[in-house]
Amino acid sequence: MQLFKRFSFWLPLLSVLVCIFNATGIDDYNMLLVLTSPHLALLENIPSIGRHLNGMTIIYFINVFGWLVIGLIIDLIINQFKPA
Repeated sequence: MQLFKRFSFWLPLLSVLVCIFNATGIDDYNMLLVLTSPHLALLENIPSIGRHLNGMTIIYFINVFGWLVIGLIIDLIINQFKPA
């Protein structure tokens, strides 16, 4: 049950759900995908990188991996302040 209390579990899971929502075609303009992923918004603003990210599979992978890293960082911060 410790897994369900971690941000590194929930944030990638929600990210996968957003990717599935986007892949079904409901999110035509990728608004939900970009608005819920600050790291994707940053990549879109860099012209040399944004032009090369045409494949949606790569964008989905970056999205899930980015939220996993953010979740791990949040978990590390919480563990630093948690009493022993």
